[in-house]
Amino acid sequence: MRVCVLFEDLRVEIRGARERSLPALDILDPERENWLSPSGTGQYRRFYFIRRSLATLRDFAEALRLIIQDMNNDPGLRPTFAGLPDQADLWDAATRFFDTNEALLQAIRNDIGGHFGLDAALSALSMLQPGTCGSFTLAQDVVERREHQTLHADQQWRLHFAAEIAGTALLKHLPDGDITKYGAFFRDLLAPGYQHAINCVDILVREYLWDRFGS
Repeated sequence: MRVCVLFEDLRVEIRGARERSLPALDILDPERENWLSPSGTGQYRRFYFIRRSLATLRDFAEALRLIIQDMNNDPGLRPTFAGLPDQADLWDAATRFFDTNEALLQAIRNDIGGHFGLDAALSALSMLQPGTCGSFTLAQDVVERREHQTLHADQQWRLHFAAEIAGTALLKHLPDGDITKYGAFFRDLLAPGYQHAINCVDILVREYLWDRFGS
C-alpha cells in the first residue's frame, strides 16, 4: 500500500533529522568544525530531512484520505480493532489530525517540502532583514587540488547562506512570522504528525496484512 512506502520514507527522514552526526551528509557543518558546539553539527542536513518529512506527511494525509473514502464506500473495509479497542481512539485522532492539517501540509510542502521553488525563494528573500549577510567557503583540501580539476559536489563550494534562505522560507507558515515559534511548530504539527502516521500504519498492518502474510 502507498501508506507503507510513505511510512518507510518517513522513518528514514525522522532518523536522518535525529542523528547528531552523519559525516557523509554534514557537508556544510561537519562535526570536526563544531567540536566546541556539537549542536551545530549537521544543522542543514537535519533541516533538509525535516523539510522532506513535511512532504511525506502531506502525501500520507492524501493517501489516508483516499483509504477512508474507500472505507466509506464499502463499510466492510472499515477496521474492526478486534481485541484492541483503544486503537479506535488512535485511529479517530489520526484521521482528524490529517483531515485538519492536510491543507497546511500542502502549503508548506509547496514552499519548502518536496522542492524549493521560485515562489519560496522570492518569499524568503523578501523577508530577509536589512543588513543580513551570508557566507560561503571553498574547502581547503580542494583549493590545493584545483589545478588538477578534481572538484566534486561534496568537496567544493560550501554555500552556508543556503541554510538561511531555506529557513527563512518557513517563516510565512509560523505564527506572526516569528522564528522563535519554530519549537511550537514542531510540537504542534510535525511531532504529532509523525506519531499519528505510526499509529495509522500499525492499525492498517494489524487489520489487513498480518493474517494475510501468515504471521
